Amino acid sequence: MNSEITLNHFIGTSGEIARMDLPEACAIRLKSLGLFEGQKVQLSRAGNPMIVKAAGGKIAVAGDIAKGIYMRVAHS
Repeated sequence: MNSEITLNHFIGTSGEIARMDLPEACAIRLKSLGLFEGQKVQLSRAGNPMIVKAAGGKIAVAGDIAKGIYMRVAHS
């Protein structure tokens, strides 16, 4: 079974972006950095900003933006 949780509440080490509920300009900018629906990411550092690894690089994500990024979390 799968469920979603916002990135700012994500406590796992890796996951997949399920959807992004952000203003269009912000979503476009994140996509250009490698964060988009279906992208697998690893949490490198929690906090504000949090650091995630995606698309071969590290990306800092501010807390207010992380609230609009929904992660897919698999439950066994």
